[in-house]
Amino acid sequence: MRSVKNRVHAAIAALLLCMPVLTGCADSSSAPASQADSEPAVTETVTTAAESEPAAESEAPSDLSQYEITDPFQYTVGEPEISGDLEQRKNVFFDRDGLKIYGQLHLPEGEGPFPTVIIVSGQTASYDYYTDEAETFAENGIAALTFDCIGAVGRSQSSGEITDYSVLTEAKDLNAVLDSMGKLPKVDTGKLFLWGHSLGGLVSTYIGCSRPDDICGLMLAEPSFVYPDAARALCPDLSEVPDVVTDTRMFGSVVGKIFVTDMASLDIFSMMPDCDRDAEIYLGTVDCLGSGYHEYFERAVTLFPSAKIVDLEGADHYFQHEDGERLMEKSLAFVKAHLDTPE
Repeated sequence: MRSVKNRVHAAIAALLLCMPVLTGCADSSSAPASQADSEPAVTETVTTAAESEPAAESEAPSDLSQYEITDPFQYTVGEPEISGDLEQRKNVFFDRDGLKIYGQLHLPEGEGPFPTVIIVSGQTASYDYYTDEAETFAENGIAALTFDCIGAVGRSQSSGEITDYSVLTEAKDLNAVLDSMGKLPKVDTGKLFLWGHSLGGLVSTYIGCSRPDDICGLMLAEPSFVYPDAARALCPDLSEVPDVVTDTRMFGSVVGKIFVTDMASLDIFSMMPDCDRDAEIYLGTVDCLGSGYHEYFERAVTLFPSAKIVDLEGADHYFQHEDGERLMEKSLAFVKAHLDTPE
């Protein structure tokens, strides 16, 4: 189903699963740069040191006052630019702080307005890696938006440099996209859902917990709840993080210091009780976050007011072929069940 996405998704999986046993930030400034096409490099790492794994109970550092942490709620939104001759697919440039966020809106046939799923990409994964998911939603009467965050992907039509990107800048971009949905054709803004994969699942959780009144539910495919703990374990002293982390083994690509400090500042578990919308967490069972860090997701379902884990037996982090079809069956059922439920 998604053979074109194997390489980048495998790389994301390798990044997240091997982070706890990689070198720390103090060594990264002298590491060789390697950022081919801005996609993460797969690092073969044998994970045997259980004591190196981050604990599921850790929290954000108490004193971050000396660091510039991104505020995802300080931004301005301009008018989106909409183009494209195809009735079922529109190109959209969103405007956040004068910067451009490129996306594609996939529309079902008909007049609308349609319930809409906003698909939030994994780290360095471009919007087009989720075309299969978007088209599946559209074929089933649900509009879907895919987009590239500012600075997240080297070949993107969005603005920015990859060293300016972080989990919280992506959250800011998602805020701007949410604010602009009412300007898009055939979108029912009263029936918006967030669907996030990997780092996009972490971002979707952050915004879903911050703005529950603006969404109808969360679909989280292998969300990287472990990432903040992993960043804190890798870089316990943020003052030692260089302006640019060039060792791509650490965070999957070249990243700026903002990526590390913003990630280390995040305490996603403390936000979960504030989300009064249903959340469904889809996990693989083979070579994935679901198999490696299941305790993070078990903790999440105790903190969300309404959430459940859906284990997809035999699936890995990137849900290929039949696994992707099973994932989409679950996602479609989730959306349709919430459309049938009166507000």
